[in-house]
Amino acid sequence: MKEIQQPKKQPEIIRKRIIEQTIILASEKGISGISLQSVANGVGVTKGGIYHHFANKDILIEEMIHEIIRHLNRKVEEIISNDDTEYGKFTRAYIHITFMEEIDGLVSPWSALSMTMITDKKFNSIFGKWLKSKLDFYQSTDDSAELGIIRLANEGLWLQSVTEIVDLTQTVKCKQDLIRRTYKNNCK
Repeated sequence: MKEIQQPKKQPEIIRKRIIEQTIILASEKGISGISLQSVANGVGVTKGGIYHHFANKDILIEEMIHEIIRHLNRKVEEIISNDDTEYGKFTRAYIHITFMEEIDGLVSPWSALSMTMITDKKFNSIFGKWLKSKLDFYQSTDDSAELGIIRLANEGLWLQSVTEIVDLTQTVKCKQDLIRRTYKNNCK
């Protein structure tokens, strides 16, 4: 008699799908849009399946943030490695990733990260530590008051674009202007 083999469970794939679904929900509604049941429904697993991977919602959200930061970090480093101008290279990469709708297959990572930080401040320190570590690492190229102001303006532009205060055309123009200003002779 031939033995029937059950397909092997793929916990890493399920875990990845759980995090991706959490990113989608966070990008749409922030923390309030995430419940373990809504994640489970989106992934097609039981709520118990979520608990198998994450003990509670806070741990899931924290892991989501770490996953987003891993992707953002890879993309930032990729952009920087293709930038021949030293001055402002981190700031230019930071501006680029802010407006990416997809990074390494993750949909809306920046939106999910930002919405999470806006709606629940206890997760801000994770991103803050990452940003500080990047600014420390790129201190020789990006430690100037002008570039700091440009990074802040970039974040304000992003917020206005997602709240639809500025339209896409204006957003693109402003983004290009911010990038232009990251070159040493164009700060004014």
